[in-house]
Amino acid sequence: MKEEKSLSESLATTISQEEVSILSDLGEIALDSVLKDGLLKDIPFVSTAISLYRIGKSIHEREQIKKLASFLDEIRLHTVDESEREEYLRKIRDNPKKRDKELEYALVIIDRYIGYDKPRMLAKMYLAYLREEIDWDEFAVFSEVIDRLLPNDYPALLDANYNYIARDGLGSEPYLRLAALGMIYEKSSDPPYIPYGTGDNAGIFFNSSTFDRAYRNEKVYKRTDFGNKFVRIIEGKEK
Repeated sequence: MKEEKSLSESLATTISQEEVSILSDLGEIALDSVLKDGLLKDIPFVSTAISLYRIGKSIHEREQIKKLASFLDEIRLHTVDESEREEYLRKIRDNPKKRDKELEYALVIIDRYIGYDKPRMLAKMYLAYLREEIDWDEFAVFSEVIDRLLPNDYPALLDANYNYIARDGLGSEPYLRLAALGMIYEKSSDPPYIPYGTGDNAGIFFNSSTFDRAYRNEKVYKRTDFGNKFVRIIEGKEK
């Protein structure tokens, strides 16, 4: 009887094998074809997940395998540097019981995701965790944020670092949702009057822009530190 690998061991084996490159540059139709031929099931991590979670042939289960493929492909794309890959493998193998629990959590989260972009986001977060850019609690929070993040809201998150102005009822919904996730905050308006000078030269400068914004019911949004960290990890740089 074939010995069943742990999730951590199977992930380490998958990262080490060149065959994972089969996942790259695959469109949805091609991915369906590969899944039908059973090639994805030959990848150690996918095979282990299938055996543990009894993934079969239903539509939902097929989608789950495709999401796992997206997660693994993103990890492969970011483990091309040999020294960095060896460091990832060391951390995965260092405490297999701990890593198994973490990967089981990741599998549950991936199952909840809709589409294939979110598993890719989660893969980047997991690699950031292995690089110790974030701790496990942050990873868990970010994984939940990814689940709740609407695809069309992500471009708004990229804009929000630059004091994006939105009017109530006129395209402000993404910013309200992002604010609820703690990714952005409503920035206080500039004061309506700005004092200048001292003594006989003192006066008040009338800030018309503040009154104009209030009249138009406009709000200014900016990314939080939490949102900045999320974008930095997903984009791979400050944006």
